Amino acid sequence: MTIDELKSYDGRNNRRAYIAYKDVVYDVTQSSLWQEGEHQGMHSAGVDLTSALSGAPHGDEVFKEFPVVATLQREESTTKKEPLPPQDFKTDLRIFYKKYHPHPITVHFPIALHLFAAGFDIAFLNTFKEIYAVLVFYALFIATVMGFVAMLPGVLSWWINYNLSTQRPFVVKLIVATITLILGVIAIEIYLQDPNVIYSYTTPSIIYHAIILLTGLNVIILGYYGGKISWGNLGEEKMQTVSFDMNEPNIMMSSGSTEQESPRLFSAPASSVKIASDERNLADNAHQVSISILIGGAAGLGIDTLEKILSNAFKASGYYVYSTKEFMSRVRGGSNTTLLRIANFPVQAPCWEVDISVAMDALALEHMKERWHHDTLILADESFSGDNSNVIAIAMKESAKKFGNAQYGNTYIAGLLFGILGLEKSFLLQSIDKHFKGEGSNKEVAELGFQTGTEIENLTLPKLPNTDIKAVEKLHLMDGTTACGFGFLAGGCNMITAYPMSPSTGVLNFMASMSKEFDIALEQSEDEIASLMMTLGGWYGGARAMTSTSGGGFALMGEALSLSGMTETPAVIYLAQRPGPATGLPTRTEQGDLNLALYSGHGPFPRVLLAPGSLQECIDYGYLAFELADKYQIPVIFLSDQYLADTIMMSKDVDFSSYEQRRYITKSAGDYERYADTKNGISPRAIPSFGEGLICAVGDEHDERGQITEDYKMREQMVGKRARKNDELTREAIAPLCKGEGDIAIIGWGSSKGAIAEALERLDDKRLEHVHFVWIHPLSKEQLSVLDDYKYRIVVENNADGAFADQLKLHGVHVDEQILQSNGFSFFVDQLVEMIEKSLKELS
Repeated sequence: MTIDELKSYDGRNNRRAYIAYKDVVYDVTQSSLWQEGEHQGMHSAGVDLTSALSGAPHGDEVFKEFPVVATLQREESTTKKEPLPPQDFKTDLRIFYKKYHPHPITVHFPIALHLFAAGFDIAFLNTFKEIYAVLVFYALFIATVMGFVAMLPGVLSWWINYNLSTQRPFVVKLIVATITLILGVIAIEIYLQDPNVIYSYTTPSIIYHAIILLTGLNVIILGYYGGKISWGNLGEEKMQTVSFDMNEPNIMMSSGSTEQESPRLFSAPASSVKIASDERNLADNAHQVSISILIGGAAGLGIDTLEKILSNAFKASGYYVYSTKEFMSRVRGGSNTTLLRIANFPVQAPCWEVDISVAMDALALEHMKERWHHDTLILADESFSGDNSNVIAIAMKESAKKFGNAQYGNTYIAGLLFGILGLEKSFLLQSIDKHFKGEGSNKEVAELGFQTGTEIENLTLPKLPNTDIKAVEKLHLMDGTTACGFGFLAGGCNMITAYPMSPSTGVLNFMASMSKEFDIALEQSEDEIASLMMTLGGWYGGARAMTSTSGGGFALMGEALSLSGMTETPAVIYLAQRPGPATGLPTRTEQGDLNLALYSGHGPFPRVLLAPGSLQECIDYGYLAFELADKYQIPVIFLSDQYLADTIMMSKDVDFSSYEQRRYITKSAGDYERYADTKNGISPRAIPSFGEGLICAVGDEHDERGQITEDYKMREQMVGKRARKNDELTREAIAPLCKGEGDIAIIGWGSSKGAIAEALERLDDKRLEHVHFVWIHPLSKEQLSVLDDYKYRIVVENNADGAFADQLKLHGVHVDEQILQSNGFSFFVDQLVEMIEKSLKELS
């Protein structure tokens, strides 16, 4: 059984509950200790518990009662392995405490004895029997001595496990325990001075009996707050268990304890993290076959419809499908193209040269010329094919007009392509029927095109890939916009406000469509300034809110972004990049806004930048964006681009139940301080009407309560507090995904992932290794340590300024070569192969 298979046996919704320990899989379904797949609120079923139980005071003997159902098969990690850092003294102590529990062992004795003393003192005051008086004193004496013994491991536990947290439960416990010990010493001294004083009505006697009863009450308070620390505030601060990495044990987090040593959102070390497996299991390069089809024509001729019809029909035929667009900034006219690739392996990148080219008008024929190779099959209407001997002239328009409208040309072309390729016609007709909801003429036009295609002779056709209908039917066609939207929903997004701007508008539209299924507040604002301000207002009120925009709109958000930093209000910003400056190329793509996202806003404040490169990463990191924003009370900027947003790829089923949303909002007390200066810089965040406290949020510098201040000492204190969040964030930083075993790193980020991956597969050079970054900022030393061992580092970026390479250099990483492209296109696999080969020659 693999880790993936184990995950499905989580004990929930009547599923069986399996756990793995030291590569053995046990069935714990029938155990009363594993109800609903949960074990005492600490562990969940469906995971490998080997690491989680490494410090437990027991071994595999506890599993002997459970049936063995399988052996765990471990997949070879695709990330570059780094040795774990040596454990420090504090880590060793934590393991010791976890195994032997010295504080709970010692503290239970004084608690019980203080209660015993209080009970017998009540009995003494009612009877005045000497035996009760003696029992009271000796119980108090032993309880006080044991209290000092319990205090030492208690303070150590406070330091080891909670970083000397100043949260209320810890402060109360410390004060009450100290008072109890002092009162115990006072009472013992009174009794030793004169044992008979307890029979009198003097002041010392009253003090003695009052202390006995008060210490009994004190230990009840200590037990209550000890329970809050161990189990959380039941009903307000529920402890939550969540697993993000299939290969790692579950981690625990309490939303009510921001001052603990914060658990990582992803529990593996940054140098070896992998949050999801969307890598391809490919056959040898020699067995990978794909056909590329380029269709060109003016806006308004139905290219988008043709893309959808063909994509679904090719998928139904058993092919892996990929499609991407090139379109001009106009509603009608121009020359747009759609590239489709069908293959026997998952395709995640475009190619420049194409196998089949279909021109829907004369301008498209000229526009696509550069992308033909000597064997390209070129199809065009007879009215503009001219004398070009390489073009096969077909009566596309005239054939469509027979059915009353030249707009039927797109379905005619779909039939033509299926006929030429010799594919099963029924799959195409099913796709057309589904798209046009049974309108009959389109199917008739497609059948005519199919017949024409089968009749064309003497064609040199590209080799067709093998089909795999069973494997492909389990996959879904999805564009990057939709994947990001699903990720945001998984993160708990329940509010979006945006001003439409290409290519970001798709996310707004997607969330609007999902508002029928989910409770989502949606607002099209009057401008981008208002949209981010509304987003901040949503978070202030308790929502999980976001806004979507592109470069020009994000530029307007600078002041509101700074307001997020000063008020420590979370925000998630979907930034779909396009070429600038100014309007630039509004319908093309570029990774050109990295510096804008990094440095926008006035004054320093922490932020996170995430840039996914695949559909799975869009979902995983869309979810993570909301978790990070909520946990750290910062803006998280989610970098997509036109290419990733509009490109259609194939995705596996997604188990959305695995994305557990945690909440970090606390209930405020009357003395609540919104900007309490905590050790890690993260103040407890409350919202209006949830508690008794005053919830302040002000754009001016402020004190811990949120009141405006110009005191220079408080200014330094608040600047330092906000900056300390970066220390925590660098602990969360996700390391790049490394694929290969070579000593030359080809480094990319965001949407370049697919092109780099396939380019390296085509090159088949063992020296090369793909290093892909999704976590872009802040970068950490541990995260970047994977780059230390390479002989050369080549950075690939879809921009003109090499912004990410500059960031690597600022962090001490030597960059040997840069491959940059800023022509409005994404990287094409075949062109990128040549670029990498050129860089390798320059390095040799």
